[in-house]
Amino acid sequence: MYIKNIKIGSLSFTLLILLLVVTSCSDEFDTPDIENNNAPPVITSVSEAREDVPVTQGTLENTYIIRGENLSSIIGIYFNGERAGFNPALGTDELAFVTIPETAPYVGQDNIMMVENLSGTTEYDFSLLTITDFTESTTEEGIKTVTLLGGDFSETSNVIFTSGTEEAGNLVEREAEILSVTESEVTVAVPSGIEQAFINIQTSRGASAQSDSYGFSYSIYIDDLNPDWEMSQWGGTFELQSEEQALGQYSIKSVREAWAGLTFLPPSIAFDEYESITVSLYGTGDPGDSVNIAINDFAGQVTVELIPGEWTKYVIPLSEFFPNGGAPAVINRIDFQESSGTGKAQYIFYIDDFGFL
Repeated sequence: MYIKNIKIGSLSFTLLILLLVVTSCSDEFDTPDIENNNAPPVITSVSEAREDVPVTQGTLENTYIIRGENLSSIIGIYFNGERAGFNPALGTDELAFVTIPETAPYVGQDNIMMVENLSGTTEYDFSLLTITDFTESTTEEGIKTVTLLGGDFSETSNVIFTSGTEEAGNLVEREAEILSVTESEVTVAVPSGIEQAFINIQTSRGASAQSDSYGFSYSIYIDDLNPDWEMSQWGGTFELQSEEQALGQYSIKSVREAWAGLTFLPPSIAFDEYESITVSLYGTGDPGDSVNIAINDFAGQVTVELIPGEWTKYVIPLSEFFPNGGAPAVINRIDFQESSGTGKAQYIFYIDDFGFL
């Protein structure tokens, strides 16, 4: 009996020691995970992924890095209520990657990024930026302006017109004068000398966005005639650098008899190289006055109405000149023919910002 009792006691003692060791190890390694899983996210910063610079505003469709704590158990990230796409496998407990959805609302919002994990949610002040479109106009003083549409533009710090690239060695950046700013619109004066550029907006919260291309793919007249082109006319006169009405410094003043015209003679321009003709016209006559714009000695033409006392921009797809087919291989002539047909002795209109898109 004595020997039997010692064996039982030794076995019980051994099991007790093993249990204490296992419990101690379990506490040492498992407790932090339990604590993390029981705490909501903590956000310390958000950075744009490419530059990894902290920001408090993001651009739609861009990717960002969220830094903080308790991020490994994230189950949802929302921008102004819109759920974002993210891949939990790419993150850690201190870091997560997220792409702002194109459909996230960006104006008239509380500007909140919400991060949700298994234990709760955390909100972070974070507004959104995007450019959806732009419109062009001219002030009474003849200054060309562009209005960017979208938002949230409230914290706009500068607007830059950028052309060329660093790789090609022809990068040019011109800062625009900001004329007005609202949450959904920014209006700027177009810097002088701009023919084609992308418009970049930057905010004091670290965000940036870029517009579609502004200007011409190929310019024919902006303050002066493209040196590769020549001009002719019939039934009137013209002034190549008129200051009377101009978008910028100069425009072309065309003084016409009825059904007379002004002719632009280009080098060889492939018809299918561009999509549209764009031109701004200023009328001085009566409502209903019009001009025929014709290609290749009137092989195809489109009629546009002149608005008295206003510059009007026209963008005409080249396909509209030949709606039934038969488009030429090259463009060798473009005419602007007075076509009002009202019998007046003289018609005056102005041409500016003329080219191809």
